Formats: sequence, structure tokens, C-alpha cells
Amino acid sequence: MNAIEAGVRDEMTPDIVVDTACELGEGPTWDASRQRLLWLDVEGQVLHQLDGSGLHTAMSIDQRVSAIVPDVYGQLVAVAGLSVARIDEFGHLGPAIATLPSDGDGLANDGRCDPMGRLWVGTVDRSGEKKAGLFCVGADGSVRRIRSGVALSNGIDWSPDGRVCYYVDSLTYSVYSFHLDTEGIPTRSETLVEVDSIPDGLSVDSEGGVWVALWDGGAVHRYTPSGRLDRVVTVPGGFITSCAFGGPQLTTLFITTARGGLPEAVLRSQPHAGALFALDVGIPGRGYTPFGRAI
Repeated sequence: MNAIEAGVRDEMTPDIVVDTACELGEGPTWDASRQRLLWLDVEGQVLHQLDGSGLHTAMSIDQRVSAIVPDVYGQLVAVAGLSVARIDEFGHLGPAIATLPSDGDGLANDGRCDPMGRLWVGTVDRSGEKKAGLFCVGADGSVRRIRSGVALSNGIDWSPDGRVCYYVDSLTYSVYSFHLDTEGIPTRSETLVEVDSIPDGLSVDSEGGVWVALWDGGAVHRYTPSGRLDRVVTVPGGFITSCAFGGPQLTTLFITTARGGLPEAVLRSQPHAGALFALDVGIPGRGYTPFGRAI
């Protein structure tokens, strides 16, 4: 059954914004205070920025960083290895704010701040033993384990009312929904959707739609809060890694991609693999909270 036969409302194709040829483009987020998009080439150790005028700049980072978010002071907070630390304007990481447990591969992956300004970030265990976890890091350096039994922690975001957290464990091919208490901590979880491709990063819009990047699926899918697929964005960018809403009205969906590990034949057919893509989807994102404070 194809997307149209399944009742998908729209099929869309984005434009290339910056042809960065990232080995592993990842972690897009919109910095509302400075009206800029931030994203990473994780393997290339580069931080990319795109400002409101369309100016693209790139900065080398002295470590492998898997996630980056703005903080309440206008600085940037990065996840490198198992450390959470601020990063300066020269790409150097400072002292650790927090250190995550070393179970699994000893690496953290994707992360995003919850509506209370705490950074949720997960770790990785490719051994098959699911020793990794999902953690909540406070501005005071506290670390709270949110979920155990994780294989490859990945995309994460919250519903517009902050009562549900959507979360990807890529190696289970599933997107989960965590129902939260008044402190923003999960009380129960359920599977929102199981997919045929590997789910990667995700982002939630103001209507509660969950946009999921499919690593090996060539697309971003939008699911309703009930788990129904209703939009497909086909992306000719190699591996599709993540997405984030940005722009003046937050209606632009930016999509990061990767070219590392693609066979030569695929690279010839998709020469823009690793680029940043974008399109106006007509629905604003819910916005992203800086580290250390609620919006």
C-alpha cells in the first residue's frame, strides 16, 4: 500500500537550503533568541548556523558533539561523549555540567530540552543488550535516569501542552509516547507507532503532529497524536537524520541529512546527500525551550 492509498493527506518535497555535504548532519534546533538554526556534522566535528537573512557559517569543534542547544544566557550547551558542557565561540568545550552513566557504548546521542528547561539526552548500546538509557539533566548538574533498557536513544520532543513526551529508540523501530506527571516525569509509556524504516530525530508541531525522520526511509513522516500517518516529505538526501521547526513564524521544517556510509552508486544518484533541506509546511512548530528555563 503506498502513501496515497493509505490516506496520507499530502506528499511534499523540500528544497536544498545549504549543500553542506555533512558526513552525519544531525541535531537541528531553532535558537529563538537569535533567530538562527543550529545543526551539527557530528563526524566532521562542525557546528553549522543559518541566520534569518540566509547567511550560513560553520565552525570547527574540538570534540565529537552529538547534540547542541541554546541556554538561557545566550550561550550553547553541547553533548560530547558522555559530558554535557558549554561550548564557546571558538568551538572549545568547557568544564562538564554533568556526566552521564557509561553503560553501553560510552556515547550519548540526541537530546532536547523539556518545557522546564532540563536537557533530556540518551545513550547508545549497539551490543544488543540494551544497557543504554535516557536521562534528564538539570541546570544544577543533576542527572536523573528516565528510562532503562535502551538500545539507540534518538529523537525527542514534547506535545504542545507538555503532558506527553515523544521518544525514539531507533533499534526498536518505534516511536514511544511518555505520559507525564506534573513534574514532567513519565508515569507510563506506550508505543505511538512502529515503522518499517529506522526512525531517527523528530519534532512536534503546534497541532501535536509528530514529524519523524526515517534514517533509511528517504522521508520525514508526520503522525497525528493517535499515531495515524497523514503527511510524507520525500527527501533526496541520502540518510535522513532529523528535523526542526524554525523561521519567523516557525512554519519552516528544516531537515538534516547524512552521506557517510552511502554506497558510491547512491551518492551518484543523490549528490546532495548531507545537505540541509527545508520547506514551509503551513503548521508552526511548538518552539524549543532553552536549557535552564521554561519558555
